[in-house]
Amino acid sequence: MQAILYVGHGSRVDKGNKQFLSFIKAAKQEFSAIQTEAFIELASPTIQQGVDECVRKGAEKIAVVPVLLLTAYHANVDIPKELKEAKARYPNIKFTYGKPFGIEEDVIDIAVKRLYDAGLEKMDENRERGRDTTVLVVGRGSSDGNQPSDVAKIARLLYERVACDNVEIAFLAATTPTVEEGLKKCEKLGAKRVYVMPYLLFTGVLMEELKEMLAKREGETETSYFLSDFLGFDDGLNPVLIRRTKEAMQAEEFSL
Repeated sequence: MQAILYVGHGSRVDKGNKQFLSFIKAAKQEFSAIQTEAFIELASPTIQQGVDECVRKGAEKIAVVPVLLLTAYHANVDIPKELKEAKARYPNIKFTYGKPFGIEEDVIDIAVKRLYDAGLEKMDENRERGRDTTVLVVGRGSSDGNQPSDVAKIARLLYERVACDNVEIAFLAATTPTVEEGLKKCEKLGAKRVYVMPYLLFTGVLMEELKEMLAKREGETETSYFLSDFLGFDDGLNPVLIRRTKEAMQAEEFSL
């Protein structure tokens, strides 16, 4: 019997965990398999507990779906490590492993929508760019080199679609430039308006820290900051999750 285990990052902020559960609810309606969820860290159930739940319900095959925006350390190391442990405990169960959302048009569409909702103007028919306007794309951050590279690609795609004359990137943790460095660069370049785009799937401690950081700068600089909402909890991302789930179910068996 087929099972699907949706794996989220996990957060100390319970609201973020509830958003994850609500987000995967729509995808669950597309499949008749056994379905449950787990978190990498900071929340329960753990991945091992999620696997146990699938097995308890009669699973013979478990497709593990990383509900993560980009490929980084969690997707490349942490989850595979957990799967190796689960495979050792259940050698007769077939495990398959999917991939994060990645750079998909659906996800970029949502990012653009978030910027519009924050007040950034749309590109006009003459492709006129907003003067003195910068978009700062803020990623979660990872010591894995893939994520910073992907955020840079995302920044370029946003530049091609929204009315700004510059796009910068920054990260909340684990790598540089930091958010503080990104903000200072925007100010040094003379940006009058900076639209900060948190490239995060759900709210959490990092989102709260970003809000506090911008609030402290209010009135201390000539630059005006506009914080867009994070990406998640949007029906527009459901097709991506459904595609990734189908791919995980059809993937080759995970091996030790």
